[in-house]
Amino acid sequence: MKALHGTDHIQPLFLLSLLLAAGFPIATAVQTQTNGQGNFTSLTDAFWQLSDLTFLPTSAQSRKPTLGGQNFTHCCLLAVNASLSFENGYIVKNNASDFIKASVDDLLAATSAGQFPCTAIWSGNVSGAPVVEVSASWLEATCPGWEMSNTSKGHEAQWVSPFVGFLLPAIVFCLTIPRRRKIAVWKKLFVQDLSQVISWILAPLAMILAGIFVCADTIIWLCTCFAFASPMILSGFFEAYLDQKILSFLMEKTRNLCLTLDMKARLLFIILVGNLDLDPEVLQGDEELTLLNNEHQDDNDRWPNEAGTGFRNPSSPWTHIENLVQPLRSYRNMATGTPRQWPLHDVRCTTPSCTNLYCKEVPLPRTEKVRREIGRTKTRLRTMLACQYSFGTTVGAPVVFFLGAFGFTMVSTLALLGDQSTSLDLAFGMWYMTIPHISIVSGLLLAGNNPNTLEGVVALEFGDVDQIEKPEKKHLAHNFFALAYESRYRPKWLWLRGRSKKEWVEKVWKTYEMRPPSGRRGSFVLDEDMVALREATTMTIMSWTIVLSLTLLLIGLPFILAFITGFFTPQVGLSCRSLTFLVYFIAQLCQIALWMWAYASPPVGKYFFFFRKGGYLDRKGFFTPTSLSSFREPGKFWSMQTLWAGIWYNLAIIFGLGGVITSIGGTMMQLMGVYDSTKCDINAWWWTHPHPSVQIIISTNYALEIVDAGKYWVPCAITAILFLALVTFGGWWYQRRLRGLFRKLVGQIGETRLDREDIKAVVSSDREGQSQLQLIHGHAKDIPYSAASEEPVYETFSNKP
Repeated sequence: MKALHGTDHIQPLFLLSLLLAAGFPIATAVQTQTNGQGNFTSLTDAFWQLSDLTFLPTSAQSRKPTLGGQNFTHCCLLAVNASLSFENGYIVKNNASDFIKASVDDLLAATSAGQFPCTAIWSGNVSGAPVVEVSASWLEATCPGWEMSNTSKGHEAQWVSPFVGFLLPAIVFCLTIPRRRKIAVWKKLFVQDLSQVISWILAPLAMILAGIFVCADTIIWLCTCFAFASPMILSGFFEAYLDQKILSFLMEKTRNLCLTLDMKARLLFIILVGNLDLDPEVLQGDEELTLLNNEHQDDNDRWPNEAGTGFRNPSSPWTHIENLVQPLRSYRNMATGTPRQWPLHDVRCTTPSCTNLYCKEVPLPRTEKVRREIGRTKTRLRTMLACQYSFGTTVGAPVVFFLGAFGFTMVSTLALLGDQSTSLDLAFGMWYMTIPHISIVSGLLLAGNNPNTLEGVVALEFGDVDQIEKPEKKHLAHNFFALAYESRYRPKWLWLRGRSKKEWVEKVWKTYEMRPPSGRRGSFVLDEDMVALREATTMTIMSWTIVLSLTLLLIGLPFILAFITGFFTPQVGLSCRSLTFLVYFIAQLCQIALWMWAYASPPVGKYFFFFRKGGYLDRKGFFTPTSLSSFREPGKFWSMQTLWAGIWYNLAIIFGLGGVITSIGGTMMQLMGVYDSTKCDINAWWWTHPHPSVQIIISTNYALEIVDAGKYWVPCAITAILFLALVTFGGWWYQRRLRGLFRKLVGQIGETRLDREDIKAVVSSDREGQSQLQLIHGHAKDIPYSAASEEPVYETFSNKP
């Protein structure tokens, strides 16, 4: 290079021959060498990028730097200009303000190769461009403020890439996530009568207003999903775990011939509707319909249908499910609409501890009408399951769209290796993987999102749906946030669905936990099957470990990948973007802790008596902090229950706002360019400490960026793509497996070979039509029972004359 710099006597003909032989690029390089050190006429002659350089950038003429009018490329040019001087045809460095970490000759060579430090881009050379590094004090004094994203023509990539890369796919995903309410769109905006001219004039305005409402609703729901992602995922996994446990319980009990027909159908219905409000407000007219649909049949003075004493909510989906399975009962009712699961002893018998077989209730016959009801029940269950959207439609297709956009961003990273904007787009795309994870978890659940499916299956004349909202008109907020589905049934929010399914299961075993004793007359005893159901669906430490581990995996991995990418995007360290990811993750962990506090129920066992169910904290309302009853009931305001509720709700507000501010606020600041500021160019630790000598690199495409791109950015992007694809495939497989188990159990309903032993003989004889159940009886008055099962011994014989 030095030899070339000294060849000032090169002939013009030689230059012309080089131009003709090698073309314009080589000629340009030779011209640079001709006008090299000693031949420059000014600083701009060596670096045309410094021409017409002013102290303030052009953007600052229309906007203050503190309002986004800064331009850090301009700051880099100012730093280069301050570092160099022109003396007698030579470019020399200023020792007082030398910000360029390269010699003048290397800077000239890099510039001639298209690697001027302030505008350099990836060209395949891992050495990159020379580094321009300034002190924090110089940058804060010279270039205060932040740089707004450029939306002008030619700079669309600054906002199009992140919008298409992660925002638009996230919106698609959030639309598939089930919810309870949405912003109400005024029905009068949808003009019914278009026969008048005024209707056509107002129609465009109505369309615009309706579109604004829908857009606002979508944005709010996206913010909600992102801000409260961890409770949604945790509750979803809780519900999926309970679905698996119920199906496993049914499979085991069906193999062992333990459950009645109505109990099998009841539990299958609960899997499909366990996300609905269990105890809603009573609607007018439902009481009559409930009584009408529960007229006692097959009454018997020895084993009567009992009315019971408990309140039965006529508007509850539980009541309607009980009505649906009522025709399948094997024994008469122990309460209105609540069939017994085991035979009752003759109520007229007065013998203490009687074991006479003649006093044992005989199962109801399975007539042709009952068999038709079995077929209808199986059809209802299959239809309700089939009415749900498939996993591939709601989740699979959006995942492909998301991965396509994300893959394009990764390819752009390879094409612009070392470009900070591209790496940060990758980081936010990895972070937004949280939204697809919520959609995947909600998509693998068996309970339907649309409650109208159950309303259609129940098929009772409930009246006009519009009248359902009347009890809620007293709440002003309900005028703005209407129910997501126009139905008498209301689905829970996703973060409450797991707890709701648990309450439905508890309703089953609490209702049917007591049974008549086997083989003798006496007081009711615990039903072993209901005890087994309670144990199967009770969350143990291992159960919660599995659910929490899966939740932390889906919340934690996007955070880890985004954090690593942001952390190792120079300036390397904890700064604005990586700190945003960190605070968001901490807020999600705190929300998980709050959810566990409110909905996990107290531990059961002999250990930790202070914390366990029935212990001191449980008695003081520690495990029900969401209950506001102490605020309403007189004399209970100054209580421990009020203290727990106050603490819980205040923490929920704090951590909820933390999730909203970091997720949505962080995204907006990234899109607007607020993070492109002097403050974000230094590590967070220096924000509260003196930092005048902290060095900040303001050039582009330098070696450290290129190394970090290959070492961190691209591997993290590949990991994110593979992980999202793996989670999607795992969710699809799991849901298909549960659906297969569900269909198998539905198909087994009514099969005689799977009926319980005390019912099978009656069912078999009813089906044959030529035999009848007879009891074995001899000369003895007391008929013995099987010692193994404590059930009566039956015998069938032909009905001959």
